[in-house]
Amino acid sequence: MRITNNMMVNNMLLGLNRNTQRLNDIYMQMSTLKKIQKPSDDPIIAGRALKFRTNVAELGQYQDNVKQARSWMEVTEQSLINIRSVLDSMRERCVQASSDTLSTEERKKVIEDLKQLKNQLVLEGNVSYAGRYSFTGFKTDTKLIYDKADSTRTFEFEQEFTKEDLETLKIGESEFTRIRLPYGNIDGGATTVEIDGAPITIVEKNSYDTRTSISVEDGPYDTPPSGQVYVISDTGEIIFNPNDISPTTDIKITYQKTNFNIGDPRPENYFDCKDITDTANPIEYSPSNDAMEYEVGTNTKITVNTLGNKVLTPDLMQDIDELIRYVENYDQRMEEIEEGKRPKTDEFSLGSLFDNMIGKLDKHMSNLSTHHADLGSRMKRLEFIENRISSDKVNFTELMSSNEDVDIEEVYTQFSIQQAVYQSSLIATSRIIQPTLVDFIK
Repeated sequence: MRITNNMMVNNMLLGLNRNTQRLNDIYMQMSTLKKIQKPSDDPIIAGRALKFRTNVAELGQYQDNVKQARSWMEVTEQSLINIRSVLDSMRERCVQASSDTLSTEERKKVIEDLKQLKNQLVLEGNVSYAGRYSFTGFKTDTKLIYDKADSTRTFEFEQEFTKEDLETLKIGESEFTRIRLPYGNIDGGATTVEIDGAPITIVEKNSYDTRTSISVEDGPYDTPPSGQVYVISDTGEIIFNPNDISPTTDIKITYQKTNFNIGDPRPENYFDCKDITDTANPIEYSPSNDAMEYEVGTNTKITVNTLGNKVLTPDLMQDIDELIRYVENYDQRMEEIEEGKRPKTDEFSLGSLFDNMIGKLDKHMSNLSTHHADLGSRMKRLEFIENRISSDKVNFTELMSSNEDVDIEEVYTQFSIQQAVYQSSLIATSRIIQPTLVDFIK
């Protein structure tokens, strides 16, 4: 085979180009500390890099989700702690007031404290996180409890009860069977009561606690005649004759409410109800049972919210209001007994009221503890998830680095070797191309 000068020149250029390319590749590795610059350099490394980077990015997003979930839970937990402190303070006041050594005036001071503590419950129920109310499920733009009076809307409620929902209340020697609705000050004349599907006669009563509208001569009306119920609009009580109730009794009560006061639960967060302000276009609501879930892992979600309608129940607010109402009306009640406007059997001890309230507060605090414990268990689980995500992110970051990053010592060594090879090729080329045919002609 005849070797020509062109062939030698082409081979020299090809060799120089290859060495230059190799030197450039190593230089790019040194400057970027990455094994490859484009997928075609090594498709296997490129494929693994995409997978590892995706995993690391997902874990980073899960970490952000965990932080947000933890923040939401911490806000909720602090509110539950504050609610517990408020209920503890209420209980302490009731313990103080149940003592026979306190005067009526001193007990009224306790009532003033209870009013302020109730206002604090309203604030805790309406706590927000990042502009979203924490206790209302997906209704994050709606407060849980009214913090100011509202008479702009009328709601209609249709609620079902059983015998187990009936409460026997004893004040002094008077005893009556009742269902206490979630609200007082319901709209008069709009209430219907059905027992086992049959409508029952309603007798409207007002100011049941003060009984100023009826005299002793009319007889006691703690228990209505059979076939009737008393509806006490201002207190939201429905008084039944026990003879009308059987173990299997189903009770359906329909009522309306327009005037909502501070501390009243917002209906849309608690009950199946209708906003009938616009009678032509009523709006139906269902209670908040929404679980707000954050995705904190592959196919892993955690509920971050606690529903306020399970914590600050209507019964809690009504118990507080009822105690306040009885204590505030106590002096008037005693005067009416002395004046003969009430029977002697209506006389009762304020201490007994506060004793009863202590038992009710204990039940409410037990309910609160249940939900606080549930939140605590979810926060503990979130802590484990966060630790696992952090560990996984470290592992995948190490795998990604091992797959993509160069060994700096090795690449420096290769660069030195390749640099020597390149210099050697230059020297060899310069010596080969020196003698040409022109040199011999000379």
